[in-house]
Amino acid sequence: MSEQGLSEALVERMARLSLRTLAIYASILIVSSAVLSALSLRHSMGRTADVIESLLGLYADPGGARTPVAPAMLADQLVGVGSRFVITRRSADDEGTRRTYFLTTDMPAKAIDGISSDAGASDISEVIRKALSARGWQYQLLHRTVGSFDVFVATDRTPYVLGLLGISTAALALLPVGLSVARRATRDTVAEALDPVERVRQQIARIGPDSLDVRLASPTGLRETSEIAATVNELLVRMERAQRGLASFTADASHELRTPLTYMRAQAQWALDGARSGDELRDALAGVLVEADRMHRMLEGLLLLARGDSRELEARRDVMLVAPLLADVAEVGHGMAVGKSVTVEVQASEALAVLGDQDHTRQILLNLVSNAVRHTATGRILVQAEPAGESVDIVVSDPGIGMTPEELPKIFERFYRVEPSRSRAHGGAGLGLSIARLLAEFQGGTLTAQSRHGEGSRFTLRLPRAASPPLDVIGDAPRV
Repeated sequence: MSEQGLSEALVERMARLSLRTLAIYASILIVSSAVLSALSLRHSMGRTADVIESLLGLYADPGGARTPVAPAMLADQLVGVGSRFVITRRSADDEGTRRTYFLTTDMPAKAIDGISSDAGASDISEVIRKALSARGWQYQLLHRTVGSFDVFVATDRTPYVLGLLGISTAALALLPVGLSVARRATRDTVAEALDPVERVRQQIARIGPDSLDVRLASPTGLRETSEIAATVNELLVRMERAQRGLASFTADASHELRTPLTYMRAQAQWALDGARSGDELRDALAGVLVEADRMHRMLEGLLLLARGDSRELEARRDVMLVAPLLADVAEVGHGMAVGKSVTVEVQASEALAVLGDQDHTRQILLNLVSNAVRHTATGRILVQAEPAGESVDIVVSDPGIGMTPEELPKIFERFYRVEPSRSRAHGGAGLGLSIARLLAEFQGGTLTAQSRHGEGSRFTLRLPRAASPPLDVIGDAPRV
């Protein structure tokens, strides 16, 4: 199923948003126009009623007869108002019956037929509305009581309704035009905004396995796209480093495996080439066994590193007393130093405890001590543990040959050896420190190194500190 492009999706969503916005705007415009028309109409009728109310003060005859108080002038003024209006008055006739009268411009009061004596202003309004037009909705009436008079002002709604219809028609007719303009503007804006993204996509598409050294252009003109380009560049750096590391790893692994296999093949051919004595065959088989053991250890190390890379390595979180573990490692170190003027000493508090995996921690420390013994001709190798806030630092220091500033950053790389020939003579493949750092990280710890050429080295294993010593001990290390 084909997916919709980002540009098309944004244009469609913005078009729907624009349509809703324009529809809401048109609705607000129509409603506002209707409200303003109604207010304007009511205001106009109110002013007319005000004028009529002020003129009614000239009519002072409570009985309806002509008065000497300028009725003709009053009639002229009322005619000049210019709006439709009716003035009524409720009063008793000669027989004492209350009737409703309306005043004409000639000023005699004439009774309104069809109005009951108990009719109210609403009833009179309805009669007047029907008299004005058969379509009652066309006129709006305003009623106001002025003393004994009722003033009814009528205004034709037709001009206001026609104006409102015109505004509504124009607003609705302009909706498609506005939508078309908004869609085109959105398309241009989205295309301009996504142009940096498209450029980044094209640059990424040109990068292949053989061109990992290429970097994306940055800045791109858009902050978010520039951040994406910077992130991709960082990813390319890691990929390039990983590719170089993989190529180097493959070459080193091939070399390390080729060397013992070549030796084993040569020994086998030598043993099979002619008659050999029993001692010669035993020596040949012993050499083959040594190389086979070396290959086995290297393959085990590679398998361990592969499990770590794929996050399949498991590490327990046990509480371990440090002193017994260091004593065990020092005892093995003494055995490694037999025949050399080298001693292994331990300094650690009996109550100091850490959280970690006992087997992994022991393997790390044995690797560090064996390296120290291997590269120290004479002197004291010190294994000590000291608190460091919420952690514990286990330090292995030696007075050996040390490392140069160029060598120090590379010692944790796989198959790297400071002295390749000497390491091979001792059976090393350059994987020990890589494995040690991996095991430290899987326990939530770190492994760092400090060294000066000719002055020795100092390796620090930092592990989380246990809150208190364990209550029960399993083997040499306590367990929660």
